[in-house]
Amino acid sequence: MSDKSAFDILFDRLSDRGMHPEKHISERNFIVPGKDRFSNTKYIVAKNQSLFFCAYDSYGTSAYSSGTFTGIYTAINLPPETNCHIYKKDWVDLVFRKNKRKSGINFIDENLTITSADNWTPAILLGPRDVMLFLEINKRITPLKILIQHDYLSIIEELKDKTILGIETDLWIYDNKDLDTLINSGGQLIAKMTNASV
Repeated sequence: MSDKSAFDILFDRLSDRGMHPEKHISERNFIVPGKDRFSNTKYIVAKNQSLFFCAYDSYGTSAYSSGTFTGIYTAINLPPETNCHIYKKDWVDLVFRKNKRKSGINFIDENLTITSADNWTPAILLGPRDVMLFLEINKRITPLKILIQHDYLSIIEELKDKTILGIETDLWIYDNKDLDTLINSGGQLIAKMTNASV
């Protein structure tokens, strides 16, 4: 019996949840000299009601061509220019986070760091219970962020050319408890934020 990869384990666990995941694998070997010739991309997409689960992993031999993330996403009724990331507040935010914004609501500003290219903040989307739910999810899955961005995940056809709301980590999530937290609690938070945008 051969050992299953994390990719196959995740696919099976999403199937067990009745989410009907789809696998996508692309391996390319370019005919160019040097070390930038190989690219490997694989991802799994599954729909859960109005949410999309996506786990993505890519490897390339050139610098900055590799990346991993797992998250749940949905379309949200916000203008296309909306671009925002929300993190649990941390002391490193002082140094590493650019374009920090204050929401004007003390509870949000004391617990979260908001970055945005413009002055828009998600104050209308987040209440104290939503902040607490995000912090609870963050205890289980770290690092974690909420993102709002137009056309962020174009690999999912239904989300192309739409403003996306997502909860995402830069890890490959396949542990059952982590999946439950991301899909159930994260899905609850996304539903609340989506409803607040209407």
